[in-house]
Amino acid sequence: MSERTMGLDSRVRVRFAPSPTGELHVGSARTALFNWLFARRHGGVFVLRSEDTDAARSSRRYEEAILEDLRWLGLDWDEGPDRGGPYGPYRQSERLEAYRAAAAQLLAAGYAYHCFCDQERLEELRARQRAAGAPPRYDRRCATLSQVEVERRLAAGEPAAVRLRAPGRETVVDDLLRGPVRFGPDAFGDFIIVRSDGVAGYNFAAAVDDRDMAITHVIRGDDHLANTARQLAVFTALGVRPPAYAHHGMIHDPGGGRLSKRYGATAVREFREAGYLPEAMVNYLALLSWSHGDDEVLDRDRLVREFDLARLSPSAATFDQAKLDWLQHEHVMALDFAEHRRRFAERLPATVAPQAAAALAAAYQPSLVAYGDAPALAAAVLDPPRLDAAARRLLTDAQVQLVEARRRRERGPDWLEPEAAREMLAGYRAWGKERGLAARDLLMPLRVALTGREHGPELHFVLAALERRETLARLDHALATAADEARPPVATRPSPTAGDHL
Repeated sequence: MSERTMGLDSRVRVRFAPSPTGELHVGSARTALFNWLFARRHGGVFVLRSEDTDAARSSRRYEEAILEDLRWLGLDWDEGPDRGGPYGPYRQSERLEAYRAAAAQLLAAGYAYHCFCDQERLEELRARQRAAGAPPRYDRRCATLSQVEVERRLAAGEPAAVRLRAPGRETVVDDLLRGPVRFGPDAFGDFIIVRSDGVAGYNFAAAVDDRDMAITHVIRGDDHLANTARQLAVFTALGVRPPAYAHHGMIHDPGGGRLSKRYGATAVREFREAGYLPEAMVNYLALLSWSHGDDEVLDRDRLVREFDLARLSPSAATFDQAKLDWLQHEHVMALDFAEHRRRFAERLPATVAPQAAAALAAAYQPSLVAYGDAPALAAAVLDPPRLDAAARRLLTDAQVQLVEARRRRERGPDWLEPEAAREMLAGYRAWGKERGLAARDLLMPLRVALTGREHGPELHFVLAALERRETLARLDHALATAADEARPPVATRPSPTAGDHL
């Protein structure tokens, strides 16, 4: 698909227009990302618009939370409610005059009319149509009212909505990803563009905003295809060329339905709190619906450089947590170690010594998925060990080894660097080899004595994460436990019976 075919003969202006009625869903974040990548790829403008006309559900708190999530993802915007710009304001609640003016234009041109039908009548009409198996459509009762009648009822203070006259012919959405998508003449009826309370309807406000903000491309999910047909009707009535549209596939859960909490986290905030990297989230979301071959670990600069809207798939994408975790781990491994150590340490309790945090960060980097796992991983080493029956039996047969390990650690500094701990273990193993002891007979009892577990990070990291006094205390406790376990049980004298007193 050529750039001219995609409408790139003028400067690209795209928009992301969330409703601040909740947290930023990963599906919405992916739509924002596609718009951002397209704008940055073509040297265009990324506009952030807050569609907050639903006063009952919209909240500035949610708006700020959405902006915070976008900032975390690194999706900066050029114009928006917090930055301003030449086409503002960028909150729909602050654009009511623009909607009234556009509605007045359509009323004057005969493309729209006042509707005085109350909610009760509309509900009865819909119920009759459903009972008859017909799609709910307004019956145009008010479409033929005379101007005199309309003005009389308005002057009397009678509430009235404004409806757009449906085109009554086929509407074609010339989609950049799907080709022509056709909606028949009866796909929608005369829909409300301004409610009786003066608030603009979604499709009308979106079209007026796109016109006023000079939006050239609208990239969004295919759940908006029916909305696009209505918005095209608004553009036609306004006499304005519409933007180019591209409707990508939605994100589905593994069961094939809309992505929901049934399968885990769905909000960007949840992934932030779990300790995912923004680079990994951006990488993963970009690959949902965008084919990029076998090379999948991509940084932001490369995504911008190689993003191609024409390669977005119109088919639904499945959210694969395992794939996200794999990409997250790849990005963790690519981090500069100082940055990895900082991210790991900031998740730990303030009481954890820097030396311990650094050792644990190094220990777990090869296996870490999300930084939110850091406290539990660190606790497996830092918490005092609990020696169960199996551990006590193991320690009982390894007292000589533990004494030697204690002797070697006692001679060392308060904190061991991992490399120094590795050297200490090498000497310990050489000592054991001279006495015919296998590595398992040396290292497993030492690990259990220090952590209470048979598995965990490499042992030299464990030694580096524990201060000398703590290491010696744990070894002393293990030796005392082993000694108690090895001590034969004390014989008990049988209780006297009645015969013993005869």
